[in-house]
Amino acid sequence: MIETRCISLAGVAIYLFLGTHAWAGDNEGDVAFGEYLSSQCVTCHQLSGASNGIPPIVGWDTTSFYQVMDTYRQKARENKAMQTIAAGLSDHDIKSLAAYFATIETTEN
Repeated sequence: MIETRCISLAGVAIYLFLGTHAWAGDNEGDVAFGEYLSSQCVTCHQLSGASNGIPPIVGWDTTSFYQVMDTYRQKARENKAMQTIAAGLSDHDIKSLAAYFATIETTEN
């Protein structure tokens, strides 16, 4: 019985160690993947940073981008189009988009 508990505790410890490290590695998005995913975004949001009635998303810090997209995904922020788009994105997708759009400087004056 004691051996079983030790093995179980060791298994839990390994799971927690690997799980937290896998999660930590996913904390940052992949810029290249974000660029690949961005085609749907730039259909409406301009890469120049111009608004034309649609808010610009270039140059945002990654945390703000993620938080806004997550509120759309959770349907806590109103906009049916954005809710639909965000619903199809994973955490990694959103982090990658955030990383990509953070690298772009606005050209709009």
